[in-house]
Amino acid sequence: MKWTEESLSSLRSSGGYKLRGESMTRIEAFSDAAFAFAVTLLVISLSSIPQNFDELVVAIKYIPSFAASFAIMMVIWIQQRRWSQRFGLDDGISTLLTLSLIFIVLVYVYPLKLLMDLMFFGLSGGWLPSSFDINNSADVAGLVAFFGIGFCLVASIQLILYLRVNAKAKDLCLSRLEQLLVKKEQLILLVQAIAGLMSAAFALIFMSSLGHLGGFVLALIPIFIPVVTLRTQRKIRAIQEQTGSQPD
Repeated sequence: MKWTEESLSSLRSSGGYKLRGESMTRIEAFSDAAFAFAVTLLVISLSSIPQNFDELVVAIKYIPSFAASFAIMMVIWIQQRRWSQRFGLDDGISTLLTLSLIFIVLVYVYPLKLLMDLMFFGLSGGWLPSSFDINNSADVAGLVAFFGIGFCLVASIQLILYLRVNAKAKDLCLSRLEQLLVKKEQLILLVQAIAGLMSAAFALIFMSSLGHLGGFVLALIPIFIPVVTLRTQRKIRAIQEQTGSQPD
């Protein structure tokens, strides 16, 4: 659909964007169902229903890793949902990219859960359990590398989706504020993709020694994102003052 300023004026705004995609499409419905299935797989990974109190205690100890895995899945889903609501693109390329994202998410459900198990196992000194048998540090490094590649792919696909918005800018009739906000999202996703790639590379290069520490590269994302996006903030604030819009 080709938007005009007149047709956009009737739409609801959120976070500086006109919400062009509030009507759910078939691919968006499928995406929501796929993420729901991914969360179901996380629940199934908690093992069988406890048969006694001791097994219940063990199951409860898996809650922190489940919560962390669930939170990461929800962040990815929210990012995808916001993209759909903001732009409502339903063309062939956008659909293919969305399906690719869903595929990667479903493939990485279990590696995500295993990595979270290991992380909480290590942080708790072994008090919280892990369902992943470790033979040596190289095993952990391999899992970190596998997850880092997946994290990079997820961020890269979402980055391409926002680059797709650039290609459709005229049809979407993006405002100056929206163009700057899109650029900001692209920078954030670029940082995430690079961090995932660096995490995997570190784990593979130092697999036999410090490779298991590659996951901590991802912890740098909250530090670098404000630095990377700082150059767009002044322009965004100036336009916000003119339009009265506020981003999320």
